[in-house]
Amino acid sequence: MSGLHDYLDRFRPAGAPGAGGTGVPADRSRELEAELTTVLALLDGVRAECGGVLAQARRDAEQIVAAARDEAATITGDADRRARAVHDEAARQVLAAARAEAADTVARARQQALRIRGRAEQRIPALAGRVVGLVRSLETESNASAGGPADLPGPSGWPP
Repeated sequence: MSGLHDYLDRFRPAGAPGAGGTGVPADRSRELEAELTTVLALLDGVRAECGGVLAQARRDAEQIVAAARDEAATITGDADRRARAVHDEAARQVLAAARAEAADTVARARQQALRIRGRAEQRIPALAGRVVGLVRSLETESNASAGGPADLPGPSGWPP
């Protein structure tokens, strides 16, 4: 690699051609500075333009974020409304099912009460007949043994 470097060094300007040793050597750094000053001066406008582009990009980003927040708030509001609607519908369905079940239970209870009432109405005449028969048999037994009306069981002095 050093061979190539030495070879390329031969093409670097070392000073003005001609007689050597007299005069001032070339100021290479001043030449580069003069060359670059004009190029860098052209970049000053680009730097200012970049600053403007960045400022506009920041404003655009802020607008996009604000719009996204607004959209998120709208979506959240819609989701809340839908959730409430679904909740209300579910509650309505549960309430309707509970009312239907309660109405069915009441109807079954009424049917059962009617069956019990019917059995009671069927049994009451027979039971009343048995009670009347027992009371008469007690009355006839006590009349036969005492010769008068029978004392019925119960509190003393009852009926008044």
